[in-house]
Amino acid sequence: MSEEKRIWYKSPVVTTPLLVIFVLIMLNSSRYILQKQGDSESNIFLVITVIQLVVLILPCILYYLVKGKKLTSPMFISMIRPSHIIFIIFTLLLFISGTVLIKYIYYAGGNHITSLSGYFDSIAAEQDEVSNLGIIISLIVVPAFCEEIFFRGVVLSEYRGLGSVNAVIMSALCFSMLHFSLSNFPIYFFTGIILGFVTVVTRSLIAPILLHLISNTLSIYGSDLFLRVTIQKSGAFFIGFVILMIFGLSLIFVISKLEQIYFSYAEKPPITALPQRSFPNIPKVYLSPSFLALIAVFLIIAVLT
Repeated sequence: MSEEKRIWYKSPVVTTPLLVIFVLIMLNSSRYILQKQGDSESNIFLVITVIQLVVLILPCILYYLVKGKKLTSPMFISMIRPSHIIFIIFTLLLFISGTVLIKYIYYAGGNHITSLSGYFDSIAAEQDEVSNLGIIISLIVVPAFCEEIFFRGVVLSEYRGLGSVNAVIMSALCFSMLHFSLSNFPIYFFTGIILGFVTVVTRSLIAPILLHLISNTLSIYGSDLFLRVTIQKSGAFFIGFVILMIFGLSLIFVISKLEQIYFSYAEKPPITALPQRSFPNIPKVYLSPSFLALIAVFLIIAVLT
């Protein structure tokens, strides 16, 4: 009986969604702190930075201490291999073109996309004096590091033993939920898939952090406005065709480099044992009571707020 309890206690399908629920509730509660700070003369960007560190990083540390795990073992803390650089460049091009393509579909359908720079941008935008350094640190750099450590370093790592595909999808779903937007869910989910994909392939958090930094920068400094103006001046059909071609070519290049990387892994495996296959674990992962509870909490918060 004690052995069964120990296995239940350490099962990622139980503990990981509970961790995400806790962070989701804490992050949503922080809006009240930000609203009060926004009415005062305090440095809102410093407050945003501290909140992200406390809400995203501190629970990770406590989570691994409670589970008795080493903080460094699951987080892919390793340097990027030189042979992966071209793959990362092609993935970045796929990432950007795919994001722009989704936004284009939104615009073509007459839908409006709210800002994608993160949960805290609307609070920061209300400040009378906007600090570029504050924006860069609190809305670009800190979110990239904190979110990648949490979603790809912890959530993805916890699900990795149940299949790499499941790990990427689950980390992407959790990443999307913690941005509290039903309308923008598809674009956050695509972002999470790409970031998880590049993490699994390169086995390094550095690659998704770099992609996340670039994504945040583009979101903050006018990628949406650039797309709207370009569509108006060049025509929706032409721009859509160009974006689709770039996305298709990027996908071909990524698949080509991916093939080379896994051929090299076959010759010299980076790990001693392969993770389980994803398909047999689908019911265990996606029908877990903890994960269903996470979906319920997300929907309640997204609808009510």
